[in-house]
Amino acid sequence: GGVKLFVGRLPKEANQRLIRECFEEFGEVLEVFIIASQAQSGVGCAFVRMGSIDGAKEAIMDLHEQRVLIPEKGEMGPMQVAFAKGEAVRLGIDENEEVLPSFREARQKVVEHQEKKVFFETMQKQQDIQKQVMEHHQAVARQHQLMVQQAPTLHQSELVSLIKDGQRMGGQPFKQRWWSFCDQGWGGTRDYDPSHHKPETLTQFIVTTVFEDGHEPWFR
Repeated sequence: GGVKLFVGRLPKEANQRLIRECFEEFGEVLEVFIIASQAQSGVGCAFVRMGSIDGAKEAIMDLHEQRVLIPEKGEMGPMQVAFAKGEAVRLGIDENEEVLPSFREARQKVVEHQEKKVFFETMQKQQDIQKQVMEHHQAVARQHQLMVQQAPTLHQSELVSLIKDGQRMGGQPFKQRWWSFCDQGWGGTRDYDPSHHKPETLTQFIVTTVFEDGHEPWFR
């Protein structure tokens, strides 16, 4: 019973346990028979009897010219997997299934697989970045909402410190906004020194700035 597969290009260090564990990813493995290598290259082969034809086909698709059984022996190249001679006739499937796919066809499948893997990894990274950006914006929004609620209760010295912090962290854009606010003469003074403004004027500037530029991390 079962479906016999031919496995080629195996390093001499390959043993039944390694081969069985590899093929068990695709279904029940009934038997593993290793053919000792007589060549100087040390490249061996084996027969693996799978419990189902579906598992056998999946193993061929995923392993042939794609996986190296022992990573340290990667210079040999990936293993070769195909239906063993005579299995196609016995199972009533295309005899071409017994022919090892060409190296070019196999490598093309590898390239396609790698491209899909890179695509999905890139998508995942983009989603992670978008999530981090969203969480950052939400945190800033919560912080600014708290700022709006607390601003009217702060002492003048605390309000002055907030604006000075904004000038330091926000640089020229923040300073330009503050200067523009002062030029309008809110609270009866056009002085650029925040300590010369009334608390209610400073509160008005902070609340307005938070609402209009809430995405900027100017206030901490």
